[in-house]
Amino acid sequence: MSISIDQIRVGLDCGRICMADLLVMRQAHLAPFRFHPLGFIACTLLTEGPLKLRLHYWPVHGGVQQSPDCQIHDHIFEFQSWVLSGAVENIEYKPSATGNGYSVYETEYRDGQSILTKTGQLIRLVERDRAVFKEGESYSLAAGTFHETRRVGDGPAVTVLVANDVSSTAPLVLGSKAGSDRYSYRRTVVEEVVVERLFAAA
Repeated sequence: MSISIDQIRVGLDCGRICMADLLVMRQAHLAPFRFHPLGFIACTLLTEGPLKLRLHYWPVHGGVQQSPDCQIHDHIFEFQSWVLSGAVENIEYKPSATGNGYSVYETEYRDGQSILTKTGQLIRLVERDRAVFKEGESYSLAAGTFHETRRVGDGPAVTVLVANDVSSTAPLVLGSKAGSDRYSYRRTVVEEVVVERLFAAA
């Protein structure tokens, strides 16, 4: 029997759906995990129009990142994220004339790659909010909000996210003013033996 993303969202909110259920769903859909430029690995479990259900695994060592200087970013979608295992910290930022300065990069997805291109624009930000979310908790973020998310604690973290696309503009990533003009990152598939080992530890 098929299940919709909205039904999964309700199940996550009331604790009826757990990580094991989502891993069974992944196997049924033969959905691969891919390396993500922010250091985690990601798997799209379901897509329904503008809605996507994605499973994320956050490794202890920080993963394979595009650049450690390019962690603050926004999204063209609004989302809610549930922590299935471990803990993550989400930090939100807002523009401020007195904040730290960053170069603005536009993101393009092409041929299995994420490509960041420096726009020549600068932005100053200050921290607006910071919170840690543990297993069983969730948080939401509006599209266009600059933020960064980090795994915290001693072990890995697993999260599941429902994203709702609300914009067709290019997502933005912020980096060092001295950073390169262009970064590229190939979102390669993670071998199944690696995925099995990671989730066995989670």
